Amino acid sequence: MVYITSSGICRIYISRAKGKDMSSKINVANIVLGHIATLADPSGKRSLMDYVTFFAVPSVVAAVACFVGYNLNKDVSSMLVNFGAIFTALLLSVLVLVYDQESKLSLLKDTDPLYEAKKTLLRQLYYNICFSIISSIVLVALCFAHSVLDGVVSKVEFGGYGVGLNYAKYILTPLVIFVVVNLMLTIVMIVKRMHAMLTI
Repeated sequence: MVYITSSGICRIYISRAKGKDMSSKINVANIVLGHIATLADPSGKRSLMDYVTFFAVPSVVAAVACFVGYNLNKDVSSMLVNFGAIFTALLLSVLVLVYDQESKLSLLKDTDPLYEAKKTLLRQLYYNICFSIISSIVLVALCFAHSVLDGVVSKVEFGGYGVGLNYAKYILTPLVIFVVVNLMLTIVMIVKRMHAMLTI
């Protein structure tokens, strides 16, 4: 941490809290929980319909794909990697825009009657955008894992019978589909909230 003494000398101290290590710097649990908390109605009450839209719908799509035996091919996997990489860069740019809007909004604190509503909306946008960036990174990682494990089948014994488990087909592909559908829905929500932010 940086401190400025009474004599104007800047001193830098490095503090280490007990129980914290390097992993705390990549812990994104607060971002995920913050994003989930934004799935609420205007009164702040958790919205069941939002949970259905952003979690149940992607789960159903992933389950259907698993049931019919769909498996990502190399072309689709490559396209999704590009999709994730491009949206990571774009969302980082939008994050800068949100920060700029927050700076401008602070100047209107005493004159804008919608200040509190806009501030809340900006905070929600921050969590939504950060969550989408993390989802894009996870999507790229899952596609990479799929390309590595594609074709790898392990024999799993269940009730005396041996069953071949294709990790890429029955585990990674449903996860990729869930992340893609959830990410697309979240991006639509971000666009709608950005539109509301810039037009009210």
